[in-house]
Parts: sequence; structure tokens; C-alpha cells
Amino acid sequence: MERIWGPVNGFYFAAYAAPTEDGERYCSYAKVCWSRPESYWDADCVFKIFGGEHHPTAEAALATVALEARNEISHLPALARTLAEQQRRDRIPMPRLFVRAFFRHRMA
Repeated sequence: MERIWGPVNGFYFAAYAAPTEDGERYCSYAKVCWSRPESYWDADCVFKIFGGEHHPTAEAALATVALEARNEISHLPALARTLAEQQRRDRIPMPRLFVRAFFRHRMA
């Protein structure tokens, strides 16, 4: 089962849940992305999160990894959220945004 949503504080999430080896529980993963991906597998992500492998249903697995992803981005520096929002708004490639932010910070 796959789910894509966002933006949340400028980031998009792509999550995936699958049955564990025994087939009785589910594991989940999420990718935090700068832009909305077409699918979990094609997501160009900033970082990945493992949501555990002890969930009773696929929905519970996705809900847990979604909560963990939101928690992780809430701990990012404000600059990361600003860059994500600016990238989404202006469609500027991330490397260029980093360079602009670096020089803006150095000049200040």
C-alpha cells in the first residue's frame, strides 16, 4: 500500500507499507521529498524513515510512519523549511537554492 501527500511545511511525503515475512504484521517506510513524487519508488527524497515492522494493519503502519515523518520535519532548522517552500513556489533546482542560501548567509 502506498500513499503520497503534502505539502507539509514545504515537504511532501511518500509512504509505503507491506506485510512482514510472517504475513501477520506490516512494516512501513517514508520518504521526505522536496517536490511531490509520482510514486514512493520514484521519489527523489531528502531523507528516509523506517516506521517499524510491528503494525497490525497497513493503515496503522502508514499512520505511524506519517506521524514520524511529521515529527522529523518539525525538528529541521527553519532554513530547510524555507528552502522547501521556496523550491516548491519558484521551481528552482535544490542545488541552486543551497548555493543562493549559502551566499546570502555569508554576505549577511
